[in-house]
Amino acid sequence: MIAALLLALASSSPASEPLVGSVVRSKQYVIHRGASKSEELIGDVRYEAGGKRMTSDWALFSHADRSWKARGSVRLRRESEDGVVFEAAGEKAGHEQDSGRGFLEPAAGGRVSFSRRPPGVEADFGTSGRVSWNGEQRVTMSAGARVWGPRLELAADEAVYEKKDGRLTLNGGRPVLRKVEGEWTTALKADTITATEVPRRVEARGKVVGWMIFKDEKKLKEFAK
Repeated sequence: MIAALLLALASSSPASEPLVGSVVRSKQYVIHRGASKSEELIGDVRYEAGGKRMTSDWALFSHADRSWKARGSVRLRRESEDGVVFEAAGEKAGHEQDSGRGFLEPAAGGRVSFSRRPPGVEADFGTSGRVSWNGEQRVTMSAGARVWGPRLELAADEAVYEKKDGRLTLNGGRPVLRKVEGEWTTALKADTITATEVPRRVEARGKVVGWMIFKDEKKLKEFAK
């Protein structure tokens, strides 16, 4: 779940071609020409393309470095082909189309919020002090990360997901992870917690406390080998 949620944040950014096959609307539209050509959108900004949507109070697309900036009630939304809806909200966002790097930040004293809503089941929710991404390869929730829902709960100073290795790492503040579905359930608190997708594995290091329950005793014996 957490992997899909984090990657959705990264891929909800504006598409690679901002004005082709997309819908861009705002109350005011200003083209700044010259050496630093840019397109400025002011008031009720809406960008839609390929199942993705971004809304904000203001946005700017710079042609020189092919980058987006947005601020003011920034909301990102993406609906996957199987009907899962991912949403995130903050105050300020940026995205570089060529490098794939971007970020979403909250207003002063606030938190970035996000959710994952599969059709017909309960949603998962999360908050973070900041979310940044490098394409769809690496997504980082920093300045305090928290995720909760019917499948998984976690809390840490930082949560980093690396797509290539299918690895989620929780660091700082004695992170906590609680897995509440599947063949085994667990709740762990440690200095560092790492979870991988293949194989499905949770590893905790540094003053580890917690518990693990297997629904099938045979699975426990396999795990102990």
